[in-house]
Order: sequence, then C-alpha cells, then structure tokens
Amino acid sequence: MAISCPSCATSMTSTALASHFGSPVEIDVCWPCNMIWFDHLESPSLSAQSVMDFFRQIHNRRADSRNIVSLTGRCHTCRERLTATADVTRNGRFSYFRCPHGHGRLITFVQFLREKNFVRNLTTIELTTLSVKVKQIRCSSCGADIDIVHDSACRHCGSPVAVLDELAVAKALAELDAKVENRRRVPDLTSAIPRQPARVDRSENWALSHTVSPTAGVADLLLTGLAAIIASSMN
Repeated sequence: MAISCPSCATSMTSTALASHFGSPVEIDVCWPCNMIWFDHLESPSLSAQSVMDFFRQIHNRRADSRNIVSLTGRCHTCRERLTATADVTRNGRFSYFRCPHGHGRLITFVQFLREKNFVRNLTTIELTTLSVKVKQIRCSSCGADIDIVHDSACRHCGSPVAVLDELAVAKALAELDAKVENRRRVPDLTSAIPRQPARVDRSENWALSHTVSPTAGVADLLLTGLAAIIASSMN
C-alpha cells in the first residue's frame, strides 16, 4: 500500500533497490519533493549498485517539476510530528526528519547523498566564481531559490550551497563495494567514474567547470553533477 509524503501528502512511489544482503530494499520516494522515506535501518543496507541506480533515476526525472519542501510533517505510521535531526559523517553534517518512535525517517535527495559522503559545500571562492555565471540557483535540499550573489545558504531550510563531488563519489562507491562479503559478485562501478590524481585543485572540479547558462533558468547543482556522472559512465 502506497504511503503519503509527509511534505506534500501525495502518494509516494515504492522503489526497489539492491542491498548488501542480496534481497532488495523497498524504499518510498516522493519525486515532486525529492524526498525518500526509509524504514528503520534501510539506508545503511543499500549497496553501491543501488546508489548508482538511484543516481540514474534522479537523472532520468531531472525535467520533472519540483515542490518546495515543507519543514513540518507527520509519520505515516503513528502520525506523530517528525523531528528535525542533524547527524555527522566524516565529511560534515547532514539532516533529516525522524519519527520519534523509530518508525523511520524522511530525507531529501541531497541530504541522502551527504550521508553517503557524495556532497560537499562550496568554498567562498567557488561561490564567487559561480555567481559570475548565474545569479540564482535552486536549493538542492528543499527546492527553494537561492540568490547566490547575496546568500551562501538557503533562507528557507538553512542548507549551505553544495555540489556533488567527483572524488567523493568515486571514493564512497569504492568503500560501499568493500563492505560486500564477496567482491567478485559485485560489479566494479567505480570504473565508470573518471579517475583523478590524489591532489585536485577544487577550482577545477568538473561539477563547477560545466557551463551553467544564465538563460537556462534556475540552475540545480545536484542535477549538474549527476549529469556529468551519468555521461562519464556511458563513455
């Protein structure tokens, strides 16, 4: 039975993704809000294959309309109000909304990618450089517009401007693969990511070097980074 999105109340889409344990994991996705509902312990069980599959699904739906995420919502099981929660990975903080009774959690696409260590915040220099090309971007976390000339974070949800990081994606996928007991049964997905030297000038990061046309509307840095990954995996 489909569950309702705690943000917009429309039916979420059940999506099967591969797990480390062989059996698929059924997650619930709200594409208009770019949000995922994970039942307890579903997110840590996802495999590297499932992450790449989800990348492709996001990329394939890049032209879909996008809601601005509500910062309040209720658990679909117990109807308790979800609690805004922050957690920490080695690359920084990520946030989500959790059921106080442990039924699950609601997380945006970009915060999910932060959790998997695929996303990093832009530096002041990168923000200045980007603002020359485009004046307004879409917050990858909540969907609200950000005036990049004046703001370095979203005024709606407080998330800093972030970008999908090429080296972080390659490293995190390799680490996810390493957790699988039998490496021979898991495809080497990191081979699809262009290999780079250990030291990289962040100003040359491919996600930022891709031209963002000022006439193309509000830019989405998450989709820009995903497009580059998908393109590289097809070469």
